[in-house]
Amino acid sequence: MKKFLSIVCVLAIAVSAFAQDAKKYEIKSGIVKTVTEVMGQKIEATAYFDNYGALEASKMNANGMEICTINKEGKTYMVNYTAKNVQTVPQQAEINFLNLSEAVMKQYKIGMIGFEKVGERDCQKYTYETSVMGQTVKSTAWVWKGIALKNVTEASGMTITMTVTEIQENAAVDPAVFEVPTF
Repeated sequence: MKKFLSIVCVLAIAVSAFAQDAKKYEIKSGIVKTVTEVMGQKIEATAYFDNYGALEASKMNANGMEICTINKEGKTYMVNYTAKNVQTVPQQAEINFLNLSEAVMKQYKIGMIGFEKVGERDCQKYTYETSVMGQTVKSTAWVWKGIALKNVTEASGMTITMTVTEIQENAAVDPAVFEVPTF
């Protein structure tokens, strides 16, 4: 169970913001539904973004836990609605695929390895490495308009596959999803 909780935390961070100062997505706002497969389980999540990715929230239910990650104002809030607690951590400096500088490409060992369709959308396919909780994680991402429509990650001998199942482009996102609760 402890390993599963660690994986859920890694997923919550991985699904959360790839935040930098420049706009993150080519779409102003949206709602993105995903399915992540890990250790034989499927975890569904819904991500919300506004202002081209300046505001983001991702909600998931895993093993009876309702978890939300909110990224705003340079911070990441990990909200556990089941345990009724909030943890605040500095927002992770991650990859903005719309604004790849040479320094970022070198830091994350990013390689653009081609183009492939995911569903009906033409994507750029990238490989990269990140460090999550002190561990090097290797990933491949299929990116469309800055949004990873598919991501395959190798971590601790496991394969984690996230696939977008639905995108609502320029959707009206309720500002309440970006509010950090007080318990």
